[in-house]
Amino acid sequence: MEEYHMEIEKPEAPWWQRYILAITILLLSFVGILILAIYAIKDDGSNALTILNMSLPVFASWVGTILAFYFGKENFESANTQIREMFKKLTPEEKVKQPAVDIMRKFSDTTNFKIPDGKSENDIVLSDIRALYTPTISRLPIVSKDDSPLYMIHASSTDKYLLEAEGSSDKDSLAKFIKNRKDAGIEFGFNKGFVVVSEKSTIADAKSRMEQITLCQDIFITKEGTDKEALQGWVSNIRLTKYLQG
Repeated sequence: MEEYHMEIEKPEAPWWQRYILAITILLLSFVGILILAIYAIKDDGSNALTILNMSLPVFASWVGTILAFYFGKENFESANTQIREMFKKLTPEEKVKQPAVDIMRKFSDTTNFKIPDGKSENDIVLSDIRALYTPTISRLPIVSKDDSPLYMIHASSTDKYLLEAEGSSDKDSLAKFIKNRKDAGIEFGFNKGFVVVSEKSTIADAKSRMEQITLCQDIFITKEGTDKEALQGWVSNIRLTKYLQG
């Protein structure tokens, strides 16, 4: 699951100076409030009370602003650490109730193949797709010009095609490859090679949808859960398993 960190500018002063300043501010504020309170009690008129009522918010805002500036980063990092630890301690039952978007890889962060505007699957050759595979990238989302999902193609599928299909070549078109594999009982499209869920779906919903499709290993996420929308993210079966077992 992706983590987001807020960058907070670190004061240039050494840490001990910051602590001395914070303690000084607290002491001065306490003494100032105490003096005003004593004066208000002893004064029979309303002037002192009015001054006290006006001064208290000023002291509070002053102290709060200074402390937030000097200790904001530490507080944020501490809270962030606690949240991460709490998230790790969720039971499997609680984990699957979380939104699927919480564990997705953003589409903008993925390696994918977009069919160029004005081109079709007949214009794309297998070598174009296989060139994107690496030791760490073994599956590739194929999307349209508007980023809607078309196929999810694994490197093992193209390798198998080149080994098994008679006369097959890296120069064969994507359309030819898709048809050949379909004839062999293997499909890569919507509700075959992948499922699509909405951004509101829970992990349980997404997992259930994927498991209903034989051999399906990938979940795509769009705004409304249709394959006609731009992809927001992707959850592979490996990513899902690591999250649930982590």
